[in-house]
Amino acid sequence: MESELVIHPVGLEVHYEVSQFMFREARLLDERQFDEWLTLLAADIRYVAPVRLARMPREESREFEPEGGGAHFDDSKDDLAERVRKVNTGRAWSEVPASRTRHLITNIEVQAHDDPETYRVLSNFFLYRTRSATYQDQFAGARRDVLRRRSDSYGDFELVRRTILLDQTVLLGNNLAVFL
Repeated sequence: MESELVIHPVGLEVHYEVSQFMFREARLLDERQFDEWLTLLAADIRYVAPVRLARMPREESREFEPEGGGAHFDDSKDDLAERVRKVNTGRAWSEVPASRTRHLITNIEVQAHDDPETYRVLSNFFLYRTRSATYQDQFAGARRDVLRRRSDSYGDFELVRRTILLDQTVLLGNNLAVFL
């Protein structure tokens, strides 16, 4: 799915910085501050959610489509910016009325590798979404992120890669117009 990194432990300060970055990102999404959220993304970002397949226990290692295979989305920064632009028009049918979301990010693990300014971040997420008076759905899963430090400023990271591993094999929501 993604290349393995040589793992080195990180200190509590870096773990705290990365966690705060992740929580800030979730808040920006929940507050619909999508333009500000885009500033957290690297120019070379890859934001992908491979399709999960129902497999027999002996085939669990092939549970997700391989890289380049089927995906709910496989977006670049330009793709994500276009999605934001469309939502900001107020005329994106999938977001009228706008979704109200709550991102919960948990079980954050931070790992450094040979590039001292890059971190691999493993986390779990739960996204609750409601629209209109009665529509609601939920998405849960794991995220495999790569963050890169932009400067010496506290918490100044950019998201370079996000792989979203949804727990659901069949998505029951009407659309996937939200950012996971």
